Amino acid sequence: MRLWVILGFLAALAPAQQRGITLEQPVLQAHNLRALVIGNAKYTASPLANPANDARALSAVLTEIGFGVETATDLDYKKLGITVDRFVKRLGRGDIALFFYAGHGMQIEGENYLVPVDFDAKDEAEAKYSAYPLARILEGMERADSILNLVILDACRNNPFRTSRAAGGGLAPMGTAAGTFVAFATSPGRTASDNSQAANGLFTAYLLESLKTPGLTLDEVFNRTRLQVFRASKEAQRPWSQSSVIGTFYFRPVVPSMTAPAPRPDPPAPGASDFQEGLRESRIGDPDKAAGAFTRAVQKNPSNADAYYERAMNYVARDQFAKAIDDFSRVLQLRAGDINARIGRAASLISLGEYRRALPDLDEVIRMEPDNAVALFDRAIALENLNENARALETYSQVVNRRPKWPGVWYNRGRVQFSLKDFAGAIADFSEAIHLDPRYANAYLNRGIAYASKNDLAAGLKDLNQAVRLEPERADFYSNRAGVRRALGDNAGAAADEKKARELGAK
Repeated sequence: MRLWVILGFLAALAPAQQRGITLEQPVLQAHNLRALVIGNAKYTASPLANPANDARALSAVLTEIGFGVETATDLDYKKLGITVDRFVKRLGRGDIALFFYAGHGMQIEGENYLVPVDFDAKDEAEAKYSAYPLARILEGMERADSILNLVILDACRNNPFRTSRAAGGGLAPMGTAAGTFVAFATSPGRTASDNSQAANGLFTAYLLESLKTPGLTLDEVFNRTRLQVFRASKEAQRPWSQSSVIGTFYFRPVVPSMTAPAPRPDPPAPGASDFQEGLRESRIGDPDKAAGAFTRAVQKNPSNADAYYERAMNYVARDQFAKAIDDFSRVLQLRAGDINARIGRAASLISLGEYRRALPDLDEVIRMEPDNAVALFDRAIALENLNENARALETYSQVVNRRPKWPGVWYNRGRVQFSLKDFAGAIADFSEAIHLDPRYANAYLNRGIAYASKNDLAAGLKDLNQAVRLEPERADFYSNRAGVRRALGDNAGAAADEKKARELGAK
């Protein structure tokens, strides 16, 4: 089974205030501003008037501000997943990332879900598999090496899907990692107005006004929006936000006027224009052009550590890990304390199966930042693949304590529990991964195998059936189900699964 290798970096940030001392908040500045804006309106049941308008209007404002924006409307489940995955993969070191969603949303058992336009669930169990878990989006953003993640949700409008007692009428509060800001159109558990008689949803309409005002910090934008929506709704709708951001971000910073002539700027460093071209090509997803531009930048300025780093990340995106390792090593020659380069080099080594060689970089990162969840996760992966399962289990547990909303860490820890023959512990971990991501096919597969290992063949078959339903083109899913069916005496079913596995394996 494929293990998750995380190439991102989550900085451990010091508290903004200490007793008796007030610290000035640093202004956050990004290499790139990247945004994904989604508006879902054309639902078969209970369509909405404004999400597509909201998406287009917000995209226009964000583009004017300087964001590279991808806009999508009326996405079904498959397209929603593809679009989110593409956005997360494009996030890079030093970016500010923004995700906006307008459309139906719901909570089930305290977890938030976005509703794709092909949603057709009749009960809670179906809803988990037909809606898209917001935790998956947040996990992807938090794993990336961005300095600020913004999630804006004009969702939980009047929800037509409350067919079970667990499907609430609004979204639930969420846990967030450092550097993450989440804004909801209304307070937890409440619904938000679609404002169908106007051009935009109520929340988005006032958010657009606030974003057009220069000089407002991130908090001021949403404080102003909250007040305006609260008043306009006659106190029925109160926008709500969660923040773990350290620093200050301005959507539209005010440049002070200068009475004296501005000093002549220093000439750009050699290769600066090539470096910027590489960043632009990385943003629009042309890796070949990006690599070429970064190569020209380092040829003109061999001390440009940022260009080596960006080229390395470009190589990683293309699975050219040996080249990436060379560039990460060059960065570390120029900047020995570059934590991002150490994590990148270690993750690339893991991808090549060089687990032992990856450990020194990860141990050094953890020495500098003991709470770095990404380095701990990658260290656990390396230890697991070296069959040092007791140490891997301990390290995965450290990550679970720091990032309990990451489905992948529960899944990987479950694999280690299984290797240690702690089948009950493995089942518990796989179950939590499924709770966080109800379409986690590998978690169903492995939980099914764990049940079968405890001689609970009926429960094992049920999980393996679900794994096959979620990913029907996986040969290993059929071969594992065949073993359980044969153990249950269903020889005909086992033979059919074995035949299917051979057909898929031959493709």
